[in-house]
Amino acid sequence: MSTEDKGLGFFKTIGSFKQRFWVASSMEIFERWAWYGLFAVLALYLTGSTDEGGLGFSHVQKGQIMGYVTAILYLLPLVTGVIADRIGYKKSLIISYFMLISGYYLMGEVSSYAMVFLVFLYVAIGAALFKPVISAIITISTDKSNSTLGFGIFYMMVNIGGFIGPAMSSTLRTQYGWKMIFIQAAFVIFINLLIFI
Repeated sequence: MSTEDKGLGFFKTIGSFKQRFWVASSMEIFERWAWYGLFAVLALYLTGSTDEGGLGFSHVQKGQIMGYVTAILYLLPLVTGVIADRIGYKKSLIISYFMLISGYYLMGEVSSYAMVFLVFLYVAIGAALFKPVISAIITISTDKSNSTLGFGIFYMMVNIGGFIGPAMSSTLRTQYGWKMIFIQAAFVIFINLLIFI
């Protein structure tokens, strides 16, 4: 096969992806943007001086919040995937988006250790509802002829979101303060809701 034929084959494979694949991949960018945009600076926020808008938590408290909640997030899809299969992908995504929008916003409004832990856990549950559904949509949107490229594109979207989020958060925090980080995350998920609708 010539280089030209391989190039045409690549574009033919790109063209084989249906709208559902591109919508799911786009939603992954925004979800990762919101998550990494917050998570990249969360340790600084939790332990930062209260005079500068941080919460002034100890490093032990920070470790508990970020460690326990993140561990729960990555275990929960075992349960949330079953829930999504029962109630359907659409309902799961709508519930996830409403939890994420409200959760990200509320994280900027609470300041006690217990409330920050609980609201961050609420965000994690929302994210755990999202994760298995998006992966499943990518899976059913690909076949043997394009699945490797499809998942390559999907993980590229993960990385794009993971790059944009922290970059935006650094700029927003410097110019507007901590609250804007949480508003950004909520707004980005709202964009996802609009894409989905």
